[in-house]
Amino acid sequence: MPLPASPMLARTGCLPTGGSWSYEVMWDGFRALVSTENGLRVRSRRGWNMTTRVPELSELPPGLVLDGELVAFDDDGRPHFPLLSRRILNDDRAIPVTLMIFDVLAINRVSLLTQTYALRRGRLEELQLDGPAWTTPPTFDDGAALFEAVCIRGLEGVVAKPHRSLYQPGKRTWITIKNRSYWRRESEIAAMHLSQPFGAPARDLDGKAAV
Repeated sequence: MPLPASPMLARTGCLPTGGSWSYEVMWDGFRALVSTENGLRVRSRRGWNMTTRVPELSELPPGLVLDGELVAFDDDGRPHFPLLSRRILNDDRAIPVTLMIFDVLAINRVSLLTQTYALRRGRLEELQLDGPAWTTPPTFDDGAALFEAVCIRGLEGVVAKPHRSLYQPGKRTWITIKNRSYWRRESEIAAMHLSQPFGAPARDLDGKAAV
């Protein structure tokens, strides 16, 4: 299966209540579509080929197409975007990077795009993808409790995903709930406004770098 032209995206919003949702931590990294179907291919949200920047992912099991976030962690175990930028943009191999895998789009050339998020998540957990440079972070049922913990920990926020959602590249079905006290929030907002032509509508903050 070829890598999708764009990953599935999210829109900012309020924490959903009711219905069937799963909640995940936002990792403040670079979005990455990863294929191991015919060797390693790693592409950013906007189509940049990052394969040569993350050779450690070549040890992932073959035959998979994955969606995740490349993250660099600081000494306290928190995602640190400046470190990640040094690693990916400047190719500083001294900085370790981890792929946080949150979706599987194909297994052995069988596409899972038409399966629900709940079914895809089940298949992902069956793969037990935890290695030296990748891991499968947990999901949570209690969004309010997770958001409170994320804010106490000083993380970026929470992503809410409906159980019945299909994987639609480029569509904004997921919801991000941002921690307003996150240390990079003000700089993101300032950068977003500076990048807009006068009078243009504001964009969301999902894309943190032009990669």
